[in-house]
Amino acid sequence: MFVQRACLMTVALALAFAWGGNDARGEKPNKRPPAPQPAPQPAAPALPPMVSIPGGTFQMGADDIDAAKPVHSVTVAAFSMDRNEVTVAAYRGCTSCSAPDTGEYCNWGKGGRDNHPINCVDWNQATAYCSSVGKRLPTEEEWEYAARGTDGRQYPWGNTEPSTQLCWSRNGEGKPNSTCSVGSYPAGRSPFGLNDMAGNVWEWTSSPYCSYSNPGCTNSDRVLRGGCWGVGLPARVRASIRLDFAPTDRYSIVGFRCLRAG
Repeated sequence: MFVQRACLMTVALALAFAWGGNDARGEKPNKRPPAPQPAPQPAAPALPPMVSIPGGTFQMGADDIDAAKPVHSVTVAAFSMDRNEVTVAAYRGCTSCSAPDTGEYCNWGKGGRDNHPINCVDWNQATAYCSSVGKRLPTEEEWEYAARGTDGRQYPWGNTEPSTQLCWSRNGEGKPNSTCSVGSYPAGRSPFGLNDMAGNVWEWTSSPYCSYSNPGCTNSDRVLRGGCWGVGLPARVRASIRLDFAPTDRYSIVGFRCLRAG
C-alpha cells in the first residue's frame, strides 16, 4: 500500500512538470495577466470626392506665354470641383457612356488601372460623363482659378519648379511612362486641395480655344489644361498653360474632371 501510494505521488509530480509547472490539479499558479493591447486607431476619414471652392477674383494668364497673354482680371462664382481626375473605375460605372479608345497607353481595359485617370476620351465623351452624374466640365477660367488660387502662383503648389510634385516625365530622365494613380502626389495639390492639377493628364474644359483678346471667337477646338505624364518641360505644367484639341480627338495624354456650380 505504501509503495503504491508513493508511485501515485511520483506520477502526479511528473505530470505536473510535464505541464510546465502546473500543480498536481492541472492549475497554473501565479499566471500573469496578458499585457494590455493598444486600442485600435480609427482609420483616417476619406476626403470628400469634391472640393468646395469659394468664388473670387484672380489674375488669369501669363505675359511670358504667348497663348496666355494678356494677364487679365477674372471673377468666378463659387463651385465644387472633383478632387481627382475621373478614374477608369468611375467611368466604367457610367452605363450610358461610350467606350474610350484602347491603344498602347490607354487605360481602358487594362488590369491594375482602375484608380488611374480615364484617358483616350474625347470632349464629347467627357461632357456626356459629367452630365450623367449631374455635373459639367469646368470653363478654363474656373479651372485656372482652382489650380492657382488668388496669389498668382505659377504652379498648383507654388512657384518652385516641378520635381517630384507631379506625374510627369522629368525631361525624359525618369518615370513614369504612363499615367499614375490619381492623388499619388499630395505635395502637388492646389491651394484648394485638388490633386493632379499639373501632370498626369491634360484635362478637357468646356471653353472654345480663343485668344484672350478675342474671347467670343467661333473656334470649335476646346481648351485643355494642366500638362500630362509625357511632358518634360516645367513651362508645360504651369497653371496658365493652354492646349487645344478638336472635340473628337482622343489621346492617351488627355482626361478630365467635373464641376458642379454653386
